Formats: sequence, structure tokens, C-alpha cells
Amino acid sequence: MIVCIGNALVDALQEVEEKIIDELDLNKSRMTLVDEERSNFLLSNMGNPTYAAGGSAANTAFWISQLGGKAGFIGKVSRDKLGEQFKSSLASTNLIDYTVYGEKDIQTGLCAIFITPDGERTMNTFLGAGEFLSRNEINRNSILDAEIVYLEGYLWDKPESKEAFERASELNTETNGKNAITLSDVFCVERHRESFIEFIKQSIDYVFCNEDELISLMDVDNFDSALIAFKEAFPQVEELICTLGSKGSIVLTKENDYRSLPVEVQIKDKTGAGDFFAAGYLKAKQEGLSIEESSILGNKSGAHVISEIGVRPKKSFSFN
Repeated sequence: MIVCIGNALVDALQEVEEKIIDELDLNKSRMTLVDEERSNFLLSNMGNPTYAAGGSAANTAFWISQLGGKAGFIGKVSRDKLGEQFKSSLASTNLIDYTVYGEKDIQTGLCAIFITPDGERTMNTFLGAGEFLSRNEINRNSILDAEIVYLEGYLWDKPESKEAFERASELNTETNGKNAITLSDVFCVERHRESFIEFIKQSIDYVFCNEDELISLMDVDNFDSALIAFKEAFPQVEELICTLGSKGSIVLTKENDYRSLPVEVQIKDKTGAGDFFAAGYLKAKQEGLSIEESSILGNKSGAHVISEIGVRPKKSFSFN
């Protein structure tokens, strides 16, 4: 089983014209953390949004399950309408829901996503109850059953959630499982560069990122330098899996690097591209496929989700 741990969020998605980005003073194409007041203000300006259970790791767990893999998700919600909506959305899939309820009176997390005609998604996230996932709320039995534990970099701000990650990776290592982390966003790397580096050195076997995140992590000027610096800094990491947008992806191992071509697709909404890529890649590894085959399934999965609005694709998917 692959256990994904991250923010439990309800996504609210709205297609907008480019001018709305400026009118609402949004940070285009980035993920911005907002407070509850700002979140509710943005939601009130969305018109007719589409809702679905979201959050990066939850999206990855969902797609692994849709591909026929065994996946579980650990996150935290409140006993409110959004929390029930999140749980209900997960119940309609094949993944195993380990989501816990928080005791504090904090709203379930919400991500207001504005999608412009160029397919870019501008995310504004109120983490809510999800950012308080604690060490004691990690389901020990679920971790002990895991082949891979996949950790979401977005869930790194609070001491409680950081300790939860450390606990999960420790438990997984005890049973010879593999630990993976996604760097999630450049802003995450900029905020937590030193602690990310320390955690990767101590606990991580697989690192997922895009090229901008890797450049930021290694604090260099270009991608080629970042690859060299990563290999020198993290000799124990088995695989660096990096998406390159329209250039495909690259997997760096101790012995070699594997580049795969992109899948041509008409982009409707880039939300979830990295999450679905990771899901395809991890599902292939779960089946014992090669790095090349894993990259192909990752690329095809990422292309599949961006061909529609939202992160619950309605079109049929074929690996061939």
C-alpha cells in the first residue's frame, strides 16, 4: 500500500477571466496561504465554483486508487460541513480513508482555485484544521502496512505536522518501507529550505519536485547546476523525480538519469498535474515497473488531469 499524508482540503474551483487575478490581488500561478477571512472573501467572489476533496497528497492517493493501486490517505478535518464534504468525496473512491477529526473549533481547510484561460491555476489556501495533524494522530497500523509513505511538503509549517511527518517516516523505516516527499511549491522550499534539506538527508528515499522547486532547494541559478548539487548533497536518495512541464520529466538515480518525453495535450487546467504525475509514477513502482515505464505512466497521468477542469477527471484513461 502507498500511504499519502497531507493537508485535507476542500477545493473550490472557478474559471475566471485574466482581469479577475488583478482585481482580487491574486498571486498568479502560485499557491498563497490565506487566513479564514480572506478565504471566505475569495469564495464569495467565485460565482459558481465546483467543489471536490482536494489537497496535494489526497489527489495523489485518489489517482493511485483510480489506477487500481492500493492507497490510503491521512489528513485532518473538522466536524463541519466542509469536513463532511471531504469525507464523503473520499468515500466515493477506492482509497482507504484514515482522515481524523480535530477537537479544536477550526474550520476544515479550503483552497480557492482560480483558473485563467491559459490553464494556469492560482491557489489560495486556508489550511484550517489540516495543518494541526499531530504525531499522535498518525495511524500506526496504516504506516506499518505501507510499502511507500508519500509526504506533502505543504504540510510543513506547523510543529505538530512536522512531527507527524517525522513519526510516519520513522515507523515506515522500521519496517523497511520507502519514504517519499514532494517539495510542493517554490514558496514551501523558500520558507523551509534548511529543514527540508535536513529531513531529506535523514529520512527520504524518493524526492518529487519540478525544476523551479529543485533550483530553489539547491539555491543555484539553473537546472543543470541544481541536478549536480542535488546528487552531491543527497547521495543516499535513491531517486529524484522531477517534472519539466512541456519538456517531460527526468529521474536522477545514483547511477544514471532517465529522461522521458511529454504527452501532448490541450491544457484546460493545470491543477493537480504534479499530484497525478506522482500518483502514476508511484503506482508503476508499486507494480515493480522500470523507471522508464513509471515515468511514462506519470507523464500520461499528469496530462490526463490537465485536459479537464478540476482534479476528478471524467474522461476515461488508458495507459496504452
